[in-house]
Amino acid sequence: MDKLETIAEESEGVPGLYNVCFDGNFSVPITSSVLDTQEIGSNFNLSNPQDVIIADISYSTPTLLNTSFENATHTLTSKESEEINLRSLLTKWNLASLTDHFISQNVFVGILKIMKRHHIERLLRNFDMGTQILFEHNLEQWRESLGLPLGYSSSEVYSSRNLYSSPSSPSVSSSGRLTPTRYSTPYARPTSPENNTSSSIQLATILNQSSRGSILIEYYNKFSKFQDDQRSLLVTLIAQYFQEKGVKMTLAASHKIEREIIERFPAEKLEYYRTSNRGKIYNKFCNITSSFKTAVSKHVSEKKHKEEKKSSRHETEFEPEQDAETCLQALKFDNLTSEQFDATWKACCQFRLDFIKANNTATIMKKWPFYRNPSGYRLIDMDFKTAFENRDGLLREWDQVFGKILSFLTIDSHIKDKHIRQLLEKLKSDDDSITENGRNAALFWALHGYLVPTNKVVKRDMMTGKKCTTKFTIKDAQESVLFLAKNQQEIEERISYLSKTSIAVQPAIYCIGKDIFNIEAISIIFDGIRFNFTNILRALDICFKTIYLFDLQFPAESQLFYTFIEIFFFKLKSANTNAKIHILSEYITEQCKQ
Repeated sequence: MDKLETIAEESEGVPGLYNVCFDGNFSVPITSSVLDTQEIGSNFNLSNPQDVIIADISYSTPTLLNTSFENATHTLTSKESEEINLRSLLTKWNLASLTDHFISQNVFVGILKIMKRHHIERLLRNFDMGTQILFEHNLEQWRESLGLPLGYSSSEVYSSRNLYSSPSSPSVSSSGRLTPTRYSTPYARPTSPENNTSSSIQLATILNQSSRGSILIEYYNKFSKFQDDQRSLLVTLIAQYFQEKGVKMTLAASHKIEREIIERFPAEKLEYYRTSNRGKIYNKFCNITSSFKTAVSKHVSEKKHKEEKKSSRHETEFEPEQDAETCLQALKFDNLTSEQFDATWKACCQFRLDFIKANNTATIMKKWPFYRNPSGYRLIDMDFKTAFENRDGLLREWDQVFGKILSFLTIDSHIKDKHIRQLLEKLKSDDDSITENGRNAALFWALHGYLVPTNKVVKRDMMTGKKCTTKFTIKDAQESVLFLAKNQQEIEERISYLSKTSIAVQPAIYCIGKDIFNIEAISIIFDGIRFNFTNILRALDICFKTIYLFDLQFPAESQLFYTFIEIFFFKLKSANTNAKIHILSEYITEQCKQ
C-alpha cells in the first residue's frame, strides 16, 4: 500500500477546491470534503480508488486521473464540472446534504445566480425549516457579494446607449432592447461610516450604489463579456467612488478589487486591469486626485462672491443622489437620446435642486448649461414640479376661471383705467376674430388695471444722469410681464435699454404683433436665453416657474400680478400679501362653487 507525503493549498479559482502536492513532484485538485475526512489525516491512502476523485486542471479542460497517476483516462464533461462547483459551494455553506437534490432538480451554480425568493420555497418544500433558513441566508450573502442581490431586477436598470455601444456587440432589436423608464439600483445594505475604509470597500457595494454600475452588470449579463469601453468605465467608476467617499485607495485595496472583478465577471482577466505593478484602478484614482488638487489649488485663495438672498422659496431639504456627478458627466459628454437625457436629468434632480438652493443664477447656469438650450424650459418645468410638489394650477384651471376673472374686472369701480376698460369691452364682445392667444394676453394685461402697482422706484434719467423717484404705472407693470413689439428690432432695443439700468432684469414674455389681440410670435427672454412658444398661457407658466425655481424676485412693477398667480393658481405660500388679491381670489372661488 503506497503512501505519499501531501501538502494542500486552497485554490484561488474555486472555494473549497484544493491543489494537493504529492512528494513535491506534481499536484492535483481535490475537494475540501475529502480533505476534511478525519480518517485520511495528512497522508493519502491510494490503495482504494473509491476513496478519492482526482482531476488534473493544469490544462484548460479538467481531466480525471486514475489512482496510479499514469496518463489521463477521462475528460470532465460540462455537467461533471457543474456538479463539482455546486458540491464545493454547498459544502462551504455546510449544506452538502442538498447537493443530490439540487442536481436532480437541475439546479447548479448558474441557476443559483438567477433564482428568486419564491423558487426557494418550492425547491426546499420537503426540507426542514432550519435548512431552508440557512440556505436562504447563505444564498443572500453570496448573491450580494456578486452584485446580484435576491431583490435585484435587471429590467429596472436604465440602459445607456453609450454603454451598450460596442463594435463587437450584437445589435439589439426593439423588442429585446433594455429600455426601462427609470433609474433603479439593486438593493445594497448601507455602509456605515466607520467601516468605509479602503480595505472594507467591496466591488458589489460600488456597483449597487451607482446607476452606471447597474448598467455595467446588465451589459455583462447580456453579452457575457466586456469590451475596452466598458472596462474603462468600470475602472473610472471604482476610482471615482473612492474619491467621492474621501477614502484613500491603497495598492492592496486596488488588488483586492481586481480579484473581485475576476470573480464577479468570470470572462475578465487580470491582465486587463494589471498593466503594471500599480494597476489601472490605482493609477486612475491617483490621476483623479491629482487633477482635483491642481484645479482647486488655483482658486483656494480667491474669495467667493455669492449673491445674497434675503430668503429662499426652497423650504424642502433635498438629498443629493450618490452618483449625481456621474450623471452630470453623462449629460455633458454622452450621446444620449431625448428619452435617455430626460431619464438621466431626473436621476440627479435632488443634487441639482440642492445646488440651485445654495447658488446664484450665474453659477447655476455655468454648472448646468442645459437650461440655455432651446428646449431648456422643459428642464425648468421638470425641476419645478419636483421642487414644488407637481403644482401646475395655471395650465389646469385657467380656462375654468377665465370667465370669472373677466366678470370680476367688469364690475364697476374695479377698473378705472380707460385703456383697460376698452380691452375688457372687446373681450366681452365675443369677437370671433380674436385668437385664443389674443384673449389670454389681453386678460393678462387687464389684470394689471385692478392689481395696480404701488411700489416706487429710484431711476437714473438717461439724458441728465440724475436720480429721480417715480411710481410704476400700469403700462410698466404690463410690459414687465408681457412686452408687445411691432418687430424684432423693438425687442432688441427694449432689452438693450433694460441692460443699461441698475434694475435687475427678470424673465419676461416678448411678443410681436400689431396689437395685443393679434400676436404672431411669443418668446421668453432671460439672461441671454430665448425660449420660443406657440401658446401665451404656456409662456406665462414657464416664466413664473423660471422665477420661482431660480429663487428670483418678482419684477417690482408686477409684484401683485405674480403674487396673485402664486397664491391662487399654484397654492404656494407667499411672502407678500395684499387685500385686493384676497378679494379677487375669494370672488373666483365663490363663483366656481355656483
